[in-house]
Parts: sequence; structure tokens; C-alpha cells
Amino acid sequence: MPPNKITSLSQGLRAFTNRTGEPKERPVLPARRRTRNASRARNAVIYVAGVIHTPPGKKPTAAAAFQTGEDEQAQMGNCIPAVNDQSQYVAELFAALAAIRSVEGTTTLILYSAQPYVREAMNKKLQSWEHGGWVGVQNRDVLQCLAAELKARKAPTYFKVAEAGTAARTACKRAARLAKKTARRRVDVRWDLTLPPHTALPGLSLQDNRQKAFYRAIREEKTKELAPRASTEQKLATIKAAVSEAFERHVSSADIWNSLSVKDFLPRPAQFLWKSVHNALKIGSFWSHIPDCEDRAVCGECGELEDLEHILVKCVSPGQELIWNAAKTLWLEREPEWPAVSLGTILGCGLAEFRDDRGKINQGARRLYRILMSESAYLIWRVRNERVIDREGRPVSVEEIENRFKFVINQRLQMDKILASRPQKGKRPALAPKLVLETWSGIIDNARNLPTDWLHEPRVLVGSRTFPSRTPYRLDNSQGIG
Repeated sequence: MPPNKITSLSQGLRAFTNRTGEPKERPVLPARRRTRNASRARNAVIYVAGVIHTPPGKKPTAAAAFQTGEDEQAQMGNCIPAVNDQSQYVAELFAALAAIRSVEGTTTLILYSAQPYVREAMNKKLQSWEHGGWVGVQNRDVLQCLAAELKARKAPTYFKVAEAGTAARTACKRAARLAKKTARRRVDVRWDLTLPPHTALPGLSLQDNRQKAFYRAIREEKTKELAPRASTEQKLATIKAAVSEAFERHVSSADIWNSLSVKDFLPRPAQFLWKSVHNALKIGSFWSHIPDCEDRAVCGECGELEDLEHILVKCVSPGQELIWNAAKTLWLEREPEWPAVSLGTILGCGLAEFRDDRGKINQGARRLYRILMSESAYLIWRVRNERVIDREGRPVSVEEIENRFKFVINQRLQMDKILASRPQKGKRPALAPKLVLETWSGIIDNARNLPTDWLHEPRVLVGSRTFPSRTPYRLDNSQGIG
């Protein structure tokens, strides 16, 4: 891997060159010399592995390990820093970094791994990351350090994937077992991720980037000076705890933000969830400090602070309990158990996972859950606004709420049918027909009289059995709806 060089005037035009705080002096790179005989005479073969260990009820821990081909005793196993993503991909990056540091720079190095993570990162993505100034790159501290170590080596480095059934794959499995033992011990180790001076190209290339990249760089630089919003951090903590309890998943803040933009959400429900996580809705305590508006902070029906949790799962006014019971009834027509509804599971519904008997993710169940949760929550919000603002406190009738819920869910069903059955000329459908069938099969009305592939059938609806009775809907459950 060649050192950083500017080979043309266009490559030298870069923006935000001092954003990392590096000095502006011209870098002096050491001469790159390699003798053909020496590089062939000394070779080192190292097998790297990264694993992730998740004990019941605890956060996952990732560990990296490597072992040499000549001596099985030459091994290393360490947990990766807690600030980095605890994933197999990041663990293999740390394993490759430790392996490269264990070999002299004049020795030809061959790195074997069971997955192509490191090879793809260093061979396919490194150049675009450097041109983009590493803006928005996850775990860029270890990636930059790994790239710097590779550039400093005088001998070549080869990344290879160990094929199944080979001796290299067996050696990688031994390294993985060592990493697994290390992850179980959960020993914190300090990794030196300090970049040597002038090893990274400063700034963003003007030739290879668009306005979007420069805007992201500006936003990234400005957000470094901002402290996290306490209300947002509180919402994130609530979501993490709820997802961990309901779905036995430990998620990061980045996972939560990414889940708000999944394609299963329509734009308006997705925007509502995003504002809810940011605590950007004008409800509850927002009005407490505004003169002559303090009464708006209290629910007119319950007399309690009208925060988001109260609106979505606690208010006794007709709306939220009726809608959640309707969603639960639909869900239980095909699935054995309905996860308890709480503020955390509502805002984190994009992170829900349901698995089949073989342990694989049930794509249809996951998508149906996302649709039911997001559409129900947004409908509750709309009904509340209509009651408080348009009707001046008069509740919406039960019959109207029933019909509106049926309309919303059937609208999603019809939209899915259109997207899955009307592909553009020469292109695939916008939605996979198999995914649509897996999403709605089991809850559509009159399913026995419909063909297996009912996407082209008219009058396919859901919800006729959603409201079996007209009993009063009142809720007294501080933990949410079960």
C-alpha cells in the first residue's frame, strides 16, 4: 500500500484541511524501499479472528485474536474498547491491527480471516474514505490506525479469506476459540490508536466529493462542540432498556437512529417517531414555562402531565387503549405472543426481531409489527390532537376510531399490493411479492376463499374481526399495555 501522495494539482485541492488539528507543515515521508530478494525470503502467515459474546441479560462483548502459522503458542487475544461497536467486523479490524504490529515492516505478511471484512475495508473502501476525509465513517479510529500501519510497512501485505475445509480455516477457528475465551473474561485492554503525524490526508478532496459530503463535514465539526440533549439521552436510554427486555437485544444509539429510517415506516409516522425520540413535540412540560399556557401541560381528561408516555399508553380518553387492543387482536391472529406496549417499545419498534423455529429472523412478522406499531402510535397522536385542538376536549367516538384504524391498516395493505404487483417496465417491483405475502398472510379477511397468491385479487381487507365487542376502554396500567 503506497504512502499518501499528491500526484496531481486536482488531488491537492482539499477543504477543511485543519479540521483534525494537525499542523500545516509539509509532511516529510520516509523513502519507500523494498528489495525483491528480502521480501521473498521472509514471509509471515497470521490467522486472525473476531467474535462477539452476549451473555444473557448483559451487553455484548467483542474480542480479537490471532495466531501465527509456525508456532501455535504465538497467540494474542484481547477485548476491543467499549467505545467501539461490539461487532465481529470491528473485532477483526483490531485483530488485523495487532497482527500487523507483531511483525516487522520488512517482512512479507499474509493475513487469513474467515470473513472478508478487513480485505474489503482496506482494498475497496479506503480510497473513498480518505477522499471523503473519513466523514461519517464508523469506527474510523481503528480504520485510520490500520491504514497507517499498512502504509508504514516496506514489505507487501496480503489479505486472504480462508476457504472452508482448508488448513487456513482450521487455524482461523483456533483463533476464534481464543477470542471467545477472551470475550467471556471481559477484560478491558487499552489499545494504542494514536496516529503518527502526517499519516492521514487532511480534509476532503474537492475533486472527489459533492456538496453533501462538505455539508456533513461542517455538521460533524459543529456537533463536536454541542453537549448531548438530556431529554434525548433519556429517551434513548428508555428505548435501549425496553428493547433489551422485550426482544433480548442490546442496541446502541446509532442503531436506534438508523431504525427510524427503515423502509417499513411511511414518512409521517417516521417523522413522528423521530421527533418523539428528540422530545421535540410541543406537549407536557413544554407549556409549563410559558405564561398563560400552563394549563396546556395537563391532560384535560386525566388531570396529569400530558407527556408522550401519557398520550400513547396511559390516557383514559377513548383512543390509545382502543387502538392498541385492535393492533393486538390483529397480531394474535397469526403470532403466539404480543409484546408488551410501552413508550420504549413504541419508539424502538424498528429494532424488534422475531425468529422462527430455526432461529432465523421472521421478516414478515418483523415488518407487520413495524407497521402496526408505527401506524397505531401515529393514529393515537392524530386522534389526541383532534380531540384537544379541533374538538376542544370532546372525545372522538369509538366507532370513528375503529373505522380510522381499519382504514389506516387497509391503506397500507393496498399500498403493498400495488407496489408488489405493478413493476415498472424492465424493472423489479418496488416491494418483493414474497415479503408482502409473508407480512399480511394470516390476518386478511376470508383467507380460506382466497388463493395462495392473492396480490392480484380485489377486495382483500383486514380488520373485520378486530373489534369483537363494544366494551368500555379504560386503562389503569403504569407499565403499559400487555
